[in-house]
Amino acid sequence: MPFNSGAPGVGATALSVTQINKQAGDLLGQVFGVVEVIGEISEHKRAASGHHYFALKDERSQLRCAFFRGNAQRCAHPLREGEEVVATGRLGIYTERGAYQLIVQSIAPAGEGRLAAEFERLKQRLLAEGLFAAEHKRPTPTMPRRIAVISSDTGAAIHDVRVTLARRLPLARVTLFPVRVQGAESAGELRQAVSQLTSETFDVALIVRGGGSLSDLWSFNDEALVRALYDCPVPVISGVGHETDTTLCDLVADRRAATPTGAAELATPITASDMRQGIGRLADRARMRWEARQQTQAQYLDGLSRRLERAGPVERLRLARSRLVGLAAPLRHGIERRVAQGRERTHGLRRRLDGAHPRRQLEALRGRLVEPASRLHQGMVAVGQAERERVARLSRGLLVSRERLMPRWRARLDAVRLDPRSFERRLREERTRLAGLSRQLEALGPRQVQKRGYALVETRDGSSGVLVKRASEVSVLAGTHDRLALNLRFADGDVPVEWRKPDSGASSS
Repeated sequence: MPFNSGAPGVGATALSVTQINKQAGDLLGQVFGVVEVIGEISEHKRAASGHHYFALKDERSQLRCAFFRGNAQRCAHPLREGEEVVATGRLGIYTERGAYQLIVQSIAPAGEGRLAAEFERLKQRLLAEGLFAAEHKRPTPTMPRRIAVISSDTGAAIHDVRVTLARRLPLARVTLFPVRVQGAESAGELRQAVSQLTSETFDVALIVRGGGSLSDLWSFNDEALVRALYDCPVPVISGVGHETDTTLCDLVADRRAATPTGAAELATPITASDMRQGIGRLADRARMRWEARQQTQAQYLDGLSRRLERAGPVERLRLARSRLVGLAAPLRHGIERRVAQGRERTHGLRRRLDGAHPRRQLEALRGRLVEPASRLHQGMVAVGQAERERVARLSRGLLVSRERLMPRWRARLDAVRLDPRSFERRLREERTRLAGLSRQLEALGPRQVQKRGYALVETRDGSSGVLVKRASEVSVLAGTHDRLALNLRFADGDVPVEWRKPDSGASSS
């Protein structure tokens, strides 16, 4: 039975235990709001529901804490017994027990807050000095041959970098500067490694390590290291931590990658596959140009051959035959006309001529003149009326002086006949001369010149190379650029080289 004093109105405004606990909890939350409490974790328990219950304590007191599953899953920092942390949350009262507690929203290591403030302070100061300005960023080379890597010699970061560089650009020489990437001595080792980088020995440098907390990555926020990277003569690519991690080394570096693997990819924009494709395109262009040159030389040789044929004994024989045809034509026409006219006037003489068989002799002569007659027929069309008149005059002269002209024509025919032995001797001489000309042509060709140690110099930029004939043309082709990619073509292959513009005041190389 509940106690009642009997006084009227007593207990009318009384609060239940649940009500008073709830109102007290609301009041604590309103008065204090969101608070940060630093202390050491103790009595940590994780319930099956995923909630965490523990106490924060210092030298004299302790505070019960509840870290519910939703907030705990978003916390990247695991809870460890005895670790000093900073818990952020609201004060409240556990109604069922009336226990005063902190409802935790997030947890961070105790040193993270101080480090974050120091990071922001140092970042703003260096930013004001211009160390992070974009105009101070240097371009990284497209195809580095000497790559420096500053990282720990153990761990996944250096393994990923080595695998990526070996896959993308196996010809590059990679030099590792093994350093500690965490701890009190790591910043000094990182600075020492950066001080060893020179533009004469390296084309680009990578500074990498895996992810971690702000305290784990604090060595990469060292002010002296940041200034050393700013003054480094070699372009620097930073790949420290993961995508969510940011260090001062990332801000001062010429390029920043989200991961160590990304840094290796940025350092090798042109891969071995790209180089093979480029070399293939250059080889195709070289082959096409060489084939075109061979065709030009072949046409030139054909022209020489035609000139040699026109000056050779075969052509001279053809011209002599043409002259013979021209001489035989009027002779044949004259004989035919003379025979036709003689048939009418000397019909009575045929019986005497039959005994000497002049017709048989004429048929034999006609048999020998079948081929010249065919050529004669073709030439008759082109000769024209003027030649016919000339032949008519000659024919009339032949009719008048047959006995006088016949021996003369026979003598001229005998004079134009060629001696077979002289023709063969002249043919051998012309063949020997042709062979000598062929050897001279081959000796003067570009392939023989290259075999004697000479090389063709061409550019490697653009869709097709340009042949460089003089040293003064190199600077003209380079234009405003400090470098020009060239290709030395020897007899047994090509060698890519690079011309660099000499510094002002220095001798050109």
